[in-house]
Amino acid sequence: MEHSDDLGHPDLVKIIQERILSQGRITFAEFMEMALYTPDLGYYTSGEEKIGMEGDYYTSTDLHPLFGEMMGRQLAQMAEMPVWTENVPRSILEMGAGKGILCQDILNYVRRVHPQFYQHLTYWIIEKSPNMIQRQKERLLSYVQDGKVKWVDGLNHPVFSEGISGFVLSNELLDSFPVHRLVKVAGALKEIYVTLKDGRFQEILDVPSRPDLSSYFEKLGVVLEEGQQVEVNLKALDWMREVGRILSRAMVITVDYGYPAAELYSPDRKRGTFLCYYKHRVSEDPYIRVGQQDMTAHVDFTSLALTGREVGLEVTGFTNQEYFLMGLGITQEMETRLQQHGDLPAGQAGLPSREKELAAMKNLIAPDGLGRVFKILIQHKRLKGLKLDGLNYRPFSPEVLFSL
Repeated sequence: MEHSDDLGHPDLVKIIQERILSQGRITFAEFMEMALYTPDLGYYTSGEEKIGMEGDYYTSTDLHPLFGEMMGRQLAQMAEMPVWTENVPRSILEMGAGKGILCQDILNYVRRVHPQFYQHLTYWIIEKSPNMIQRQKERLLSYVQDGKVKWVDGLNHPVFSEGISGFVLSNELLDSFPVHRLVKVAGALKEIYVTLKDGRFQEILDVPSRPDLSSYFEKLGVVLEEGQQVEVNLKALDWMREVGRILSRAMVITVDYGYPAAELYSPDRKRGTFLCYYKHRVSEDPYIRVGQQDMTAHVDFTSLALTGREVGLEVTGFTNQEYFLMGLGITQEMETRLQQHGDLPAGQAGLPSREKELAAMKNLIAPDGLGRVFKILIQHKRLKGLKLDGLNYRPFSPEVLFSL
């Protein structure tokens, strides 16, 4: 653990400390929830720059518009499939839209290449951060003025009262949900709680706070080794249930870093996957820079898929970002972009060098980087006979998700 006197935002630290003093202790999940989402003070709810080269981490959308354009290509292919019959999809719902870059790149592509799909389309955004909403509205101003982009405060909004026909999209959303952290000690599962000692946060172990934490690994058939530390994202499963219930005929695309349960909870990952990010530096210490650093843990895609089945969502396919983008033709698009770049006047203002653009595009599919780290789970409800380009190139067998 890092040694630092910088506990984080003083007001936020005080609020968390007062909560601990009133209760004696809190679960790590509660600590993480407060650190990330306390209004105006949490990491995601404050106004500080977080995403991109100037922030603490970057996403695929920060690298190059091709990521969003390829996603737009996949959405358009889905929308034009005959399986919808007369109930043509008219909605894209993105949850946790960040700076609005993915929305912008998708709509730019669809408007240019698939005007009929664009004509009847509404792009809905659910976003917790008021600061992010303001930035999204600024970036997407022209689409807002055209009535193409709208914001709602949650899935229970009246506009979805008859269910969603279309697509639900999230990109690096679930890894930011608070997780319970547990460890196997003397043959028993113990949960990590947060308390105070000498004014600093301290971890203690005790019995799990919820029965579904104890049954979580029993359902998966996963046996943890002595001393093995793991994370359980129960909020991601709640999210999946809520999404599944609100859909009528739809598809769900979840992009995040994670693994099937058998790999995620392998003994090879004895310390789990929880990490913090600050100015592109990685740390395992959540008790410094509270409210000023990101906290994440890898997603259990097996539990996500199993939970989806409970609410009528079947697995369409599971793959990684490299294979998904290759199936959609990203390499051909890269060649086209580079040829166009070569036709432009040398040194034209505002344009990246050819080498920089090539590096950015390659990063999206790099096997030792974003290409293999990020996984893509596609699910469907009340649709049959789906064949997607994003699942054409070396897709994972569905059994990979369920081989426990």
